[in-house]
Amino acid sequence: MEIPRNIRQIGDIENSFHLYIEDYVATFIEKVRRKGGTSVGVLLGRLEKGDPPSLFVRGAVLMEGAEEEEGELRLTAQAWTRVYGEIGAYFKDVEVCGWFLCGSGELTDLYSLQKLHSENFKGEDQILLLWDGEKEDEAVYSFDPQGPHRLRGYYIYYERNEQMQEYMISREPARKTEFALAPSLRGTSDEAARQFRAVMEAKKEKTEPKKGVSRALRTIRIAALLCGVGFGLAAWYRYDQMQAVRDVIAVIAGGGEDEPGTEAEETEEESGQAVIQEVPGEVYPTESEETSSGAETEETAESSTRAAESSGSTEGESREPDTAARETEVQAEPSYREYQVKSGDTLNSICREFYGEHGSALKQEICELNGMDNADMIYEGQILRLPE
Repeated sequence: MEIPRNIRQIGDIENSFHLYIEDYVATFIEKVRRKGGTSVGVLLGRLEKGDPPSLFVRGAVLMEGAEEEEGELRLTAQAWTRVYGEIGAYFKDVEVCGWFLCGSGELTDLYSLQKLHSENFKGEDQILLLWDGEKEDEAVYSFDPQGPHRLRGYYIYYERNEQMQEYMISREPARKTEFALAPSLRGTSDEAARQFRAVMEAKKEKTEPKKGVSRALRTIRIAALLCGVGFGLAAWYRYDQMQAVRDVIAVIAGGGEDEPGTEAEETEEESGQAVIQEVPGEVYPTESEETSSGAETEETAESSTRAAESSGSTEGESREPDTAARETEVQAEPSYREYQVKSGDTLNSICREFYGEHGSALKQEICELNGMDNADMIYEGQILRLPE
């Protein structure tokens, strides 16, 4: 069997024996373990002889009907009959290559397990994957005449494992939708990517009502923006009208004369100021009705200017809601960095690299940010989102 290219190492690998467990098998055993209690199952795969020999575990079947007597397990004939029936229905080209046990207390005593193993699993390099719930410890053992031998590590590998998918769906029909949402991208692509897409789709469906709320907020922001623009245009229009009134008042204050004057006088007329001509002779200006009306006119012009300035301030204030809405929208965006998983990475090592000795406290937050159910299920090449 060809060595998979997309693998993840767990622990230290021994030179004398290599164990490869397919990702769906590891996921199935993890789900069984989380349910609690005592669970027994059979591992299915094939041993490839070589240097070193390699065992590939491609399936797992839960054994129902195992009995407990005085703290010891018994795998009954009825239980084996059910197991072989399910193997024939869902798997092919595989052999029984070991078993797994999730339990605690006396059931995990290695001496008793070695006896049970030798009675039921007599093939070469048959293994036991043991989860001790009391110690919260997972280990893989092989047995020989000298006793149990604990493997220091193994590989998790990813492939298109349709047989294990069908068996898992038979036990949990609700998972059929999950598998249907994750079509393969590259023939025998890794299943971790497919599971990630399925989880993201499921979360997308759960958050659909929130999208309605966000659309309502977006509509409110757009309405506030349009109101601000409308107030601004109205203020500008009023200011333009005030300027026109001011020009008319300036012309009236100048006496409405159309006689040509100097260039300085023309400039003053364009600016809206009254024109005063100096005439030689002993003639002094007196305060007449026309002059007083001109003063009143100037006061009216100043009032118009202040009104226009007030309108300008209204324009600035009307635009503030739009600016605040944009700032709120920018602040609402999450802040994270992206990291590509390398060979040998674990979520603990990544947390220590980016956040220091106590970075493991962020594992749950990283799992939620990336839609992962299991913090140990990462793979080489995966892009992880890490909180800033």
